[in-house]
Amino acid sequence: MAGSVRVSTPDADAGWQAALLAQAKAGDDAAFEALVRLHQDRAFAVALRMTGNPLDAQDVVQDALLQAWRSLGGFRGEAGFGTWLVRIVINRCHNLRRGARPTTPLLDRDPVSGVPGPDTVVQAEHRRLATAAALQALPFDLRAALVLYTFGSSTHAEVGRILGISETAAKVRVHRARRALTDRLQEWR
Repeated sequence: MAGSVRVSTPDADAGWQAALLAQAKAGDDAAFEALVRLHQDRAFAVALRMTGNPLDAQDVVQDALLQAWRSLGGFRGEAGFGTWLVRIVINRCHNLRRGARPTTPLLDRDPVSGVPGPDTVVQAEHRRLATAAALQALPFDLRAALVLYTFGSSTHAEVGRILGISETAAKVRVHRARRALTDRLQEWR
């Protein structure tokens, strides 16, 4: 139809994604790739916050995508593909944590540019590291809820669906995680 413009609405997107999902379930690699492109940034962001390491996050997302492809036939569509994929990412992060040996992460150095003086830069780096360490020190269930809600822009209901808990339990976990972070970062206030 000449001159028509596709207006994107949540219902239209859901219908479009459902069509892609049906094609992917039928073995269409391109449809699965399109679904992955839609949700890969969110999956990586969640994995990065959960692992605290970009390389681990990449491995987790890659494993999750392989798992999603292999399990696609069993996906019942009770949640959106993105929600299902993030759930797989959370499970992979959980598996990684269980199998991990304690390590000291390497510092991620970004080039410093511009105005801030060395003291400001050093203090900001220490604050960032303290926050990352406090986040990584949270119990896994609390960290997962906080990452999904605060950094993953999920609602409490979505967090509940992803983690397999009630919306109320998700709210409680997010609240407890925030309180624990606040307690651990008192010296930085």
